[in-house]
Amino acid sequence: MILPRIWVIVLLGILFLAASFFVARWLTAENRERNAVVELLQLQSEGDAAGMIAAIDGCAQEPACRAEVQSNARQLSDGGSLKILRFDSAGAYSIGDSTGQSRIAWNRGGTSPAVVQCIEVERRGLAFFGGSITLRSLSRPIGSEASCPS
Repeated sequence: MILPRIWVIVLLGILFLAASFFVARWLTAENRERNAVVELLQLQSEGDAAGMIAAIDGCAQEPACRAEVQSNARQLSDGGSLKILRFDSAGAYSIGDSTGQSRIAWNRGGTSPAVVQCIEVERRGLAFFGGSITLRSLSRPIGSEASCPS
């Protein structure tokens, strides 16, 4: 009688570990998106328009995107330390595919003014299995209380 009970406990333990693994993968999708956005903003802060164009999918082929990125890189480059004040993900906790405008507020620390921008982010694949994060566009600064377009 004890032997079947041990197998049930072992099976439940394995199911718990598997579920924990998949939930952890799902929750890290937010971190992967945030990291991609922060890397893009760091390039912007350094004035690296070419790096930004390479980081935004399809931007190199679109003159409007290239012009926007170059304008942002000129206007917002300072080389200072980037501090994220708030990040609102459009695809927060989505399990599958999603595309939307994420909103990020950042500054250079201290008394520097906040800059708010919108980033179109596309998530593909199941978050449980990693999925992919693709940046589609980066807006000019918007008002500090403004929302990103849907």
